[in-house]
Amino acid sequence: PRGCRRLGLRGKSNLNRQVQQTGTAEDARPIVKALFTYPIKSCRGVELPASEVESSGLRYDRLFCFAQQLPRSEKDKAAGEDRWRFITQREFPKLALLQTELWIPEPKRQPPTAKGFDWAAQGGCVVISFPHEPSLNALGLRTQRVNIVIPLTPTSQRAEAKGYSYEQLSIWEDAARALNMTKEIDKSDLQKLAQFIGVRNPLALFRVDDSNKRPVTRCLPKDASGNDFRVGFGDAFPVNLMGLASVKAIDDSLPSDTSAKGQLDPTRFRANFYITGTAPFTEDTWKKITVGRRIGRNDKGLFECDAEYHVACRTARCKLPNVDQDTGVKDRNEPYTTLSKTRKVDTGAYPHPCLGMQTIPMFERGIIRVGDEVQILETGE
Repeated sequence: PRGCRRLGLRGKSNLNRQVQQTGTAEDARPIVKALFTYPIKSCRGVELPASEVESSGLRYDRLFCFAQQLPRSEKDKAAGEDRWRFITQREFPKLALLQTELWIPEPKRQPPTAKGFDWAAQGGCVVISFPHEPSLNALGLRTQRVNIVIPLTPTSQRAEAKGYSYEQLSIWEDAARALNMTKEIDKSDLQKLAQFIGVRNPLALFRVDDSNKRPVTRCLPKDASGNDFRVGFGDAFPVNLMGLASVKAIDDSLPSDTSAKGQLDPTRFRANFYITGTAPFTEDTWKKITVGRRIGRNDKGLFECDAEYHVACRTARCKLPNVDQDTGVKDRNEPYTTLSKTRKVDTGAYPHPCLGMQTIPMFERGIIRVGDEVQILETGE
């Protein structure tokens, strides 16, 4: 896209998907091994060498989500309103195969010319791509690649020209006001996308309304209970953290006849921060940590200091990690069955098993990089 550069790693991942380092050495320190942001909820993530962090999570994380239309009640019909509910790999595992690319404006871009659309003026864009096999193809070319380009921060002029609308979107028990941007997608491509995912009801693409993010209401820090913590389209909390040694421990516990045995992919758990240098499940006891840098401003000007995170709670797990992120195929049992046998460790989350930790940034702006050390400020239950 003109005026933009691609954000994210190219080539080899920082995350070894099959062998996770443990923290058995005495000098082992918790280190950020890999960073991921997920521009579209439940679709393939973008691995980053570094990321801006906001109070509501990593920048661009869960900024969009797909939703399907629900049956309209008589009240909805009378009001002329549609009802939408978010979709995830839990019900539609092939969402894992929707590749995403983040393109952001060049820091010093050239003035726009008449050639091509100026995506930089729209805050950059996210590119969604997926394979499509037409039912009839006279040339015998079975697989095509469909690309859909969506502006990251569309201008008001773009929104008016395309006919965006604000609508109610259900995310779990929340009813969020969100921006329906489906008209950015060609009708033919939208039909192909619905067919690929397996959605039969009308399909839509929503963007977070930056002025109306969902409140975080549970497991708040006691010393900052008056703060207004918010999250976009994440399930409940801004940032998810995962110890790689914990994933390895679950892998070791899998039955020998399980296809994932010996190669349980940590990205199945869709964390933002993957941490190495710890013993299995050590992160369960973390309550307050610092990692990366906070960037702020006071009466003396800009300042920089350690970025503090409140570790809110353990991450309750559903069957989404049963989805193979490379094939989009959902296993009937694992690793959820093993998690259920070994990781029902939190009475607040019962009967769900837990793996990983949910965190809240205690700052407005910051940055985190691969290789940053995690400092443990407080532990407990």
